[in-house]
Order: sequence, then structure tokens, then C-alpha cells
Amino acid sequence: MLSLGKIKKIVENKFMDRNHQDRYQHTLGVVKMAKYLAKEYNVSKKKAMLAAYLHDFCKYDEEEDILKLLNEKDKEECKKYPVLYHSYASAEFYKKEIGSDEEIYQAIRNHVFGRIGMSRLEEIVLISDYTEENRTYPSCIHCRDILLGGNLNQAIYESTLLTIEFLKKKNIEPHPLQLEVLKHYEGLCENDIK
Repeated sequence: MLSLGKIKKIVENKFMDRNHQDRYQHTLGVVKMAKYLAKEYNVSKKKAMLAAYLHDFCKYDEEEDILKLLNEKDKEECKKYPVLYHSYASAEFYKKEIGSDEEIYQAIRNHVFGRIGMSRLEEIVLISDYTEENRTYPSCIHCRDILLGGNLNQAIYESTLLTIEFLKKKNIEPHPLQLEVLKHYEGLCENDIK
């Protein structure tokens, strides 16, 4: 597997060459938060940082390049929920070009809104994407405060809830999995209180 330094350079070159400095800064923010959370939750820092570097790797790729990476089932799902194209493609890029660690693959693939049964690494990459320091929306700051206060489950619940509310205001139907994740983390938060 490539070193983190080489992965960082690949990501930097891609985003900077395509004039996406903001996305590169976002990526660095996700890496920083993921590294911090990996230490806090006793997860491999290398895995967390690698998944964070690659989570948006295919964000601005041409549709034809993305479609080459996806299987038919994923193409159908992404057609209904286009926000997933880049995460699925980035995960496939990782598997094709970088490595075969299933946990890293799933963390990249599921970073948009998660799934039921996420590993701690998946949770870290998901919430790092939402709460990294360059995100200055009130909802992101709110969730970052919860997260840095030591409540990972609550931060995931709140970020999922706020995302679903945002989608509904725009008349966009949430993915059924988002609703499942919301219900699951609501239950976990209730258990945390007991």
C-alpha cells in the first residue's frame, strides 16, 4: 500500500491541478479531524487518515469516468441518489488502485450518510466530513461542539437529522438508508442517556 505522504500528494495534485483548492482544504480538514478522532476512539490513525484523504477523490470526475468504476447495481442507486456517485467511485478507485482493506473501502463508500452496522472507522470518516474545521455552517458547528464534547453517537444523530431536514426543505426525498441511520442513532443516544 502507498504511504500516507504519497496518497496526500496524489490527492493534492488532483484537486490543485483541477482548480479545486477549497475541496483540498476540506479534505485536509477531514484528515485532521479523523486523525484526532482515531486517537480518541482507539482506531488506526493510518486507516482513518487514508480513508479521509480519499473520501472525495472522485468528487469532480467526469460522469463517464465515474460510471466506469461502478457496477450496475451501484449505477442504478446513484441515478436515484446522485450524491452517492463520488463516494462509491472513490471507494472503487481505492480498491482498484490503492489497497484492499475492507474497512477503509467501507469508510470511503459510506461517508455520505452511513449505514446500519458501521465500524468505528466508518463513523469517524462520516462525522469528520460533516464537522471538519472548514465547515462553518451553524449545523456543522453545532455537531462539532457535540462531537468534541465526547458524544460521537449524538453528533452522528444530529448531523443526520439536520441533513434530512435540509433535504426536505429543498423537496428532496432522503435515501431510505438515511432514515434508518437516523432511527438507529436515535436509539443509541437514548441508550447513552440511560
